[in-house]
Amino acid sequence: MEESVKALINAGQTTVYNYLLSHYRDIGMDNDDLVIYLQISRLQKQGDQASLSALAATMKVTEQTLTERIKRFVQLDLMTVQNLGNRQEYFDFTPLFDKLLAGQRVNQDNPVVSAGEQSRRQVVRVLQGEFGRQLSPMELQTINQWFDVEHFDPNMMILAIQEAIANNARSLRYIETILINWKKANLTSPQAVQLAKERRRGVTYDASKSAGQGRQSTGQQAAKKQPTVPIFKLDDL
Repeated sequence: MEESVKALINAGQTTVYNYLLSHYRDIGMDNDDLVIYLQISRLQKQGDQASLSALAATMKVTEQTLTERIKRFVQLDLMTVQNLGNRQEYFDFTPLFDKLLAGQRVNQDNPVVSAGEQSRRQVVRVLQGEFGRQLSPMELQTINQWFDVEHFDPNMMILAIQEAIANNARSLRYIETILINWKKANLTSPQAVQLAKERRRGVTYDASKSAGQGRQSTGQQAAKKQPTVPIFKLDDL
């Protein structure tokens, strides 16, 4: 009995805000989410790595179940994932408390999906389809930053994904570099990108030609002799 008491004391305590216990459902969390938050907080406050294996062993669930739950936290903008190196990650719940303090509520019975959220989900679906797998929490966080920090247009994101796949580059970093280059070049629509491609190839159009047929310029003929490369410089990848 005495050893059990010592173990209980040595294990320490995890402090939980009563306000969170009263309002976690209002910000989109369910009972399982709350337990996962508590377990992750416990491990990290002890200075331990909140690894999937450690969480799975404690909660008696599979690592796949936990992976899906962590993705849910990221998608709900309740958590960010920080890469500490050496394959270690830190789960930051600051966004959760920001929403809690701001009084942001989620309608659980009949949730309304905004146009922005629909676009975000579409980009995720396209990426998962092209990558042939589920995205990791870190990848989902990167996509959130495209929307919330960089404010890239969703249509441009999908076009950049297609551009990357055409160049056999299944990498979010590659896709992001394309988006940044387009932004620097003030290409703000798929139509603008297409026109830039045509100018780069040196295509001109002769209105006097019947049936709208075009005439290639000398610049295009010279371009034919060059190898195919992405439309913008990506040497830093």
